[in-house]
Amino acid sequence: MKSKIWTIIVLAVLLVSVGSFLFLFVEHKVEPRLGGVPFVFWSGLLVAIVLVVLTYLGSLFFPHEESKKA
Repeated sequence: MKSKIWTIIVLAVLLVSVGSFLFLFVEHKVEPRLGGVPFVFWSGLLVAIVLVVLTYLGSLFFPHEESKKA
């Protein structure tokens, strides 16, 4: 089960990364503003927060085996 969740998290990180650079971070796009902050800044912050959360979840569901010391 952990392996399946890990695969989904990896795909989500790839989709967020590629999708943000292809669609979100368009040159000279400042509208819509959120509290006076241009689009590129608040969308970049949102993408960074999503990637941090996905990284944390990935650390929880990483399919590794602890080495057993005998």
